[in-house]
Amino acid sequence: MADGAEMIVVLTTGKQDRGTRATLAFSWACASLAMGRPTTLYLTMDGTVWGMRGATCDVQVQGFEPLQEYLEQFFALDGKLLVCAPCSEYYCSFDRSVVTERLIPQAVVSGLSTVVGLMSGGTNVVTF
Repeated sequence: MADGAEMIVVLTTGKQDRGTRATLAFSWACASLAMGRPTTLYLTMDGTVWGMRGATCDVQVQGFEPLQEYLEQFFALDGKLLVCAPCSEYYCSFDRSVVTERLIPQAVVSGLSTVVGLMSGGTNVVTF
Protein backbone atom coordinates (compact mmCIF):
# COMPACT_ATOMS: atom_id res chain seq x y z
CA MET A 1 0.00 0.00 0.00
CA ALA A 2 1.50 3.32 -1.01
CA ASP A 3 2.13 5.69 1.91
CA GLY A 4 -0.64 8.29 2.09
CA ALA A 5 -2.46 6.69 -0.86
CA GLU A 6 -6.19 7.17 -1.22
CA MET A 7 -8.26 4.34 0.28
CA ILE A 8 -11.72 3.33 -0.89
CA VAL A 9 -13.61 0.89 1.31
CA VAL A 10 -16.60 -0.71 -0.44
CA LEU A 11 -19.36 -2.12 1.77
CA THR A 12 -21.89 -4.36 0.00
CA THR A 13 -23.36 -6.17 3.01
CA GLY A 14 -26.36 -5.03 5.01
CA LYS A 15 -27.78 -6.30 8.28
CA GLN A 16 -27.93 -9.98 7.30
CA ASP A 17 -24.70 -10.71 9.24
CA ARG A 18 -25.77 -8.55 12.22
CA GLY A 19 -23.27 -5.84 11.32
CA THR A 20 -20.09 -7.92 11.22
CA ARG A 21 -18.87 -6.79 7.78
CA ALA A 22 -20.06 -3.22 8.40
CA THR A 23 -18.06 -3.13 11.63
CA LEU A 24 -14.97 -4.41 9.82
CA ALA A 25 -15.44 -1.92 6.97
CA PHE A 26 -15.88 1.07 9.27
CA SER A 27 -13.02 0.03 11.58
CA TRP A 28 -10.77 -0.47 8.52
CA ALA A 29 -11.75 2.98 7.22
CA CYS A 30 -11.07 4.56 10.61
CA ALA A 31 -7.64 2.91 10.81
CA SER A 32 -6.85 4.20 7.32
CA LEU A 33 -7.89 7.73 8.26
CA ALA A 34 -5.91 7.58 11.51
CA MET A 35 -2.84 6.69 9.43
CA GLY A 36 -3.33 9.86 7.39
CA ARG A 37 -4.81 8.30 4.26
CA PRO A 38 -7.72 10.08 2.57
CA THR A 39 -10.53 7.53 2.86
CA THR A 40 -13.91 7.13 1.24
CA LEU A 41 -16.46 4.54 2.34
CA TYR A 42 -18.74 3.54 -0.54
CA LEU A 43 -22.04 1.89 0.40
CA THR A 44 -23.57 -0.19 -2.37
CA MET A 45 -26.10 -3.02 -2.77
CA ASP A 46 -27.41 -4.09 0.67
CA GLY A 47 -24.68 -1.96 2.29
CA THR A 48 -26.68 1.18 1.49
CA VAL A 49 -28.72 0.53 4.63
CA TRP A 50 -25.77 1.74 6.77
CA GLY A 51 -26.25 5.23 5.37
CA MET A 52 -29.69 5.47 6.94
CA ARG A 53 -30.34 7.34 10.18
CA GLY A 54 -30.28 4.98 13.15
CA ALA A 55 -29.05 1.93 11.22
CA THR A 56 -25.84 1.65 13.26
CA CYS A 57 -27.50 2.01 16.66
CA ASP A 58 -27.43 -1.07 18.88
CA VAL A 59 -25.01 -2.91 16.54
CA GLN A 60 -21.93 -4.32 18.22
CA VAL A 61 -19.76 -7.25 17.23
CA GLN A 62 -17.87 -9.06 19.96
CA GLY A 63 -14.33 -7.70 20.28
CA PHE A 64 -15.17 -4.37 18.61
CA GLU A 65 -16.60 -1.04 19.67
CA PRO A 66 -20.25 -0.36 18.82
CA LEU A 67 -20.74 0.42 15.13
CA GLN A 68 -22.18 3.85 15.98
CA GLU A 69 -18.83 4.78 17.58
CA TYR A 70 -16.95 3.80 14.43
CA LEU A 71 -19.36 5.90 12.37
CA GLU A 72 -18.78 8.94 14.60
CA GLN A 73 -15.01 8.41 14.56
CA PHE A 74 -15.07 8.05 10.75
CA PHE A 75 -16.64 11.49 10.35
CA ALA A 76 -14.48 13.05 13.08
CA LEU A 77 -11.42 11.91 11.10
CA ASP A 78 -12.84 13.51 7.91
CA GLY A 79 -13.94 10.34 6.16
CA LYS A 80 -16.21 10.66 3.14
CA LEU A 81 -19.35 8.52 2.92
CA LEU A 82 -20.86 7.84 -0.51
CA VAL A 83 -24.11 5.97 -1.08
CA CYS A 84 -24.63 4.34 -4.46
CA ALA A 85 -27.29 6.30 -6.35
CA PRO A 86 -28.57 3.43 -8.51
CA CYS A 87 -28.76 1.16 -5.46
CA SER A 88 -30.52 3.71 -3.31
CA GLU A 89 -33.05 4.43 -6.03
CA TYR A 90 -33.73 1.00 -7.52
CA TYR A 91 -32.13 -1.96 -5.79
CA CYS A 92 -31.73 -1.25 -2.16
CA SER A 93 -33.36 -2.08 1.07
CA PHE A 94 -35.33 1.11 1.67
CA ASP A 95 -38.19 3.02 0.09
CA ARG A 96 -36.72 5.22 -2.62
CA SER A 97 -39.35 7.93 -2.08
CA VAL A 98 -37.77 8.77 1.29
CA VAL A 99 -34.08 8.10 0.57
CA THR A 100 -32.79 11.64 0.99
CA GLU A 101 -34.97 12.24 4.06
CA ARG A 102 -33.65 9.14 5.83
CA LEU A 103 -29.95 9.36 4.95
CA ILE A 104 -27.54 10.60 7.60
CA PRO A 105 -26.57 14.21 6.86
CA GLN A 106 -22.95 13.42 5.97
CA ALA A 107 -23.86 10.82 3.34
CA VAL A 108 -23.65 11.83 -0.30
CA VAL A 109 -25.67 9.97 -2.92
CA SER A 110 -23.22 9.39 -5.77
CA GLY A 111 -23.19 7.76 -9.15
CA LEU A 112 -20.76 5.04 -10.14
CA SER A 113 -18.69 7.51 -12.13
CA THR A 114 -17.89 9.39 -8.91
CA VAL A 115 -16.29 6.29 -7.39
CA VAL A 116 -14.45 5.42 -10.60
CA GLY A 117 -13.23 9.03 -10.71
CA LEU A 118 -11.68 8.64 -7.24
CA MET A 119 -9.50 5.80 -8.46
CA SER A 120 -6.02 6.53 -9.69
CA GLY A 121 -2.79 4.61 -9.96
CA GLY A 122 -2.17 4.84 -6.22
CA THR A 123 -5.68 4.18 -4.95
CA ASN A 124 -6.25 1.15 -2.77
CA VAL A 125 -9.65 -0.55 -2.67
CA VAL A 126 -10.92 -3.11 -0.17
CA THR A 127 -14.40 -4.66 -0.21
CA PHE A 128 -16.57 -6.03 2.58
